[in-house]
Amino acid sequence: MTAAQALAALLAVLPLRRPYAACLAARTERVIADADAASRAHGVPVALLLAVGYAESHLGCARGSGGCWGAPVSRTARHTAGRASHAASALALGHRRCGTWSGALAHFRCGRCVCAGSYVARVGGLWSRVERRAEVSR
Repeated sequence: MTAAQALAALLAVLPLRRPYAACLAARTERVIADADAASRAHGVPVALLLAVGYAESHLGCARGSGGCWGAPVSRTARHTAGRASHAASALALGHRRCGTWSGALAHFRCGRCVCAGSYVARVGGLWSRVERRAEVSR
């Protein structure tokens, strides 16, 4: 699945609030290019990467996100959010350490393979919905 297909599926399954819709319309080409490149470079499913980016910062459109996708740029700069490549790198690291994409989501969120709270279920559920919608659209 390409990032364009995954993004179209994501937007089909979610109600997009007005300020995010305008921002995303302006950033669509960049989001697609960044997601495709990061997914390929780090071996992360593109629909998962987009689900995380949406959950973290509405794909860089949330107020105060500065266009970033939520993952820190490095371990030493934990409060400086990075782009799609940083999120993909963090997810790939979580997958190597935890062995599953659910574990990778937990690791992304709280640094462990199991994480309390609803983040893993919420983002994992969004990822599943995007994948199913993209399959139907093919």
